Amino acid sequence: MLSITDAIESHNEHDDDCRLVRQYERRQLKLGKRLAYILRYGAEKEGCQVDEGWIPLQDLMKVTLLREYTENEVLGEIQTSYSYRKTPRYQWERRTNGVHVRAAYGRRFERNPYHGQTQIRRLLDLALEYICENVENYDFEGFPDEFLLNEIIHRIKRNGKLTSRKLQGLLSSTMEHLDLDGIYLTESGIKAIYTKCPNLKVLSLKSCGYVLNDHYCEQIIRKCPLIESLDLSYCKHLTDRTLNNLIKYYSNNLIQLILSGNHNYTGDTIVRLVSECEQLKQLDMWDNPNCTNDILNILIAIAKSRGDDRTITIVHKNLLHPAVAPTNPWAVVNAKTR
Repeated sequence: MLSITDAIESHNEHDDDCRLVRQYERRQLKLGKRLAYILRYGAEKEGCQVDEGWIPLQDLMKVTLLREYTENEVLGEIQTSYSYRKTPRYQWERRTNGVHVRAAYGRRFERNPYHGQTQIRRLLDLALEYICENVENYDFEGFPDEFLLNEIIHRIKRNGKLTSRKLQGLLSSTMEHLDLDGIYLTESGIKAIYTKCPNLKVLSLKSCGYVLNDHYCEQIIRKCPLIESLDLSYCKHLTDRTLNNLIKYYSNNLIQLILSGNHNYTGDTIVRLVSECEQLKQLDMWDNPNCTNDILNILIAIAKSRGDDRTITIVHKNLLHPAVAPTNPWAVVNAKTR
């Protein structure tokens, strides 16, 4: 039987062990977030040389954000980190000049704001920073440079300051690509999309809030007839009505469609969508519970019946058939048409 003193010492040792475990977990969580930032967005800003997303591990270890970690810790996180879809977040390969790493998906690098090997800010970066801080003073209607417009939207969004009001002033008829992932859209913001951007080809409305319902989505579908890639993931107020409108208006041009995070779509309507949208090459409905095994088998049969020039990749957690399912679902989701 333990004495009181021994029991106290054992309790203290247990507390110390728990504290060390929590410290380790926090440290690993911080490493994961920093790697995600660097390998998807910040590598060039942090001074790394990037080639198609690949970065030498020895360059990565020089980034200030990773100075408290060893090379083995960083490479270990890269080799063992998986998304909730059970797919690798990162890729790595050993070359003659050392190990190279990159994010498996979601790469959108921001350019180094300084001229090479100096602390002198680029003039374009200074101008964009000023515009972003004073964006409400400008009207970009008809602005011809879509790249700069999207860069301004991306920067304001990354800073958490992109409101529907600011968005309306940034939209232009020259835009073909628009990423509004995570932006809460009001009625006026939604209306601005289909009135100001009729030539859109790639549109992401992921997690854009409860205001985006079937009615407003129909307006976008009808008045933006050129869309080829559409992300409606986590738009939880959309139903089969939206899918039927996609079939009606986009059967000849829709190439990629993302529907994950919404359980309202029925299996029968999804089957009809795949059957009638003959140009559709990528469909993500990862977590739709209405896609039973019977529905998935029908989708596999439809996919097999297509010719070599109309192959389709379908992403669903229960769909593993090699003729249809991708090796890495996230790579499909993030490979938007460009």
